[in-house]
Amino acid sequence: MESNPTETTVSLINVNVFFKEFSFSKNDFIDVETNQMQEFADNVVWLDDIFFIYQIKDRKPSDSDDIKWFENKVLKIGVRQIKKTLQYLNTCTQVTITNAKGHKVNISEAKKNSPRKIIVYTPGNLFPEHKRFIKFYESGEVGLIHLFHSEDYYWICKYLLTPAEVDEYLYFREAFYNQQKLILNKFPEQYILAHFLETLETDHIDSKYIDNLKIIDNETIDFDISFLIDNFTSNIRTIKHETEYYPIIREIAKLNRSEMAEFKKRFVRCLEVCKKNKSDLPYRVYFPRTDCGFVFIPLTIQESSVWKRALNNFTIGHKYDRKAGKCVGVATSYITTSGGNNFDINWVYMEFPWKFDLKIDSLLRENFPFREVKHKQIYNRYKKQS
Repeated sequence: MESNPTETTVSLINVNVFFKEFSFSKNDFIDVETNQMQEFADNVVWLDDIFFIYQIKDRKPSDSDDIKWFENKVLKIGVRQIKKTLQYLNTCTQVTITNAKGHKVNISEAKKNSPRKIIVYTPGNLFPEHKRFIKFYESGEVGLIHLFHSEDYYWICKYLLTPAEVDEYLYFREAFYNQQKLILNKFPEQYILAHFLETLETDHIDSKYIDNLKIIDNETIDFDISFLIDNFTSNIRTIKHETEYYPIIREIAKLNRSEMAEFKKRFVRCLEVCKKNKSDLPYRVYFPRTDCGFVFIPLTIQESSVWKRALNNFTIGHKYDRKAGKCVGVATSYITTSGGNNFDINWVYMEFPWKFDLKIDSLLRENFPFREVKHKQIYNRYKKQS
């Protein structure tokens, strides 16, 4: 089936915000019960407990007037398709769709999560404002379905930038609507976003919050890690199969902007130290929100031959010290190859429950190999910190 322009736009937005590994726009699948081709949804995002299903609608010149088109194609057909997708999710054990990396995933494994249900639409130029302000379709069967004019969806993702923040916004949007149902449809999407940037409290409306859209700290340089993500597997030596790195990139993708900035700061510092061929202590951080630690291990050329042992020991040590359920380790060195100087980057992902270990505990007490972890209180990550 040919994509409409808005489907293409949403796919591009989702790939940039939610990473190629967790975005799906080729969603036809074969129902193993009937052997028939079915369409799961126009677009899907699945990143652990972040699970969005989309229907996307474009008004064509041949369609009826904007209001009739909206009521028929968006509120009737779009809602019906959302319900059909949920039916597939609940009844099919095998729904195999392909992500933007070309890897096949059984999306029915996401059924343990309650998906955000979203319709993104592009009407004609004369679409009335009072219709655009409608935030949800309320279904007695499947609950709230988010309604977004495509321009509003674009700006939400442009302001929020990370999967964790978009997910938090959708949760807030639902809570705000349930609290202020009688009046919220009189406000544009911009106000909902501006309110979110100020506070998660939903018991009031304050017109002054709209100024937040002018002062939001959207300088992405501090937390932009596209340099890493775009070439994630190109310089990692030990990838044995194409999706082996998914648990690592999944933990990175779940970070919000302030967490991402802390991740990037340490990763870049580790690369800088390696390039100077200096011996230094590992850099590390732990995020309680996701219960995941990260440790960045700079190795000199002379130390690079023992990267496996260093990577394993420092990752176990950091995970144990922080009592973390998960930990990502990365060991880097700057080596000379036939193609010139380049970074050799090796990753490991560990996930298992923390428990006391006398041997590890004694080793850490006798010769603690890390810097102390510093905590910085961020009161509002969307505004510049003084």
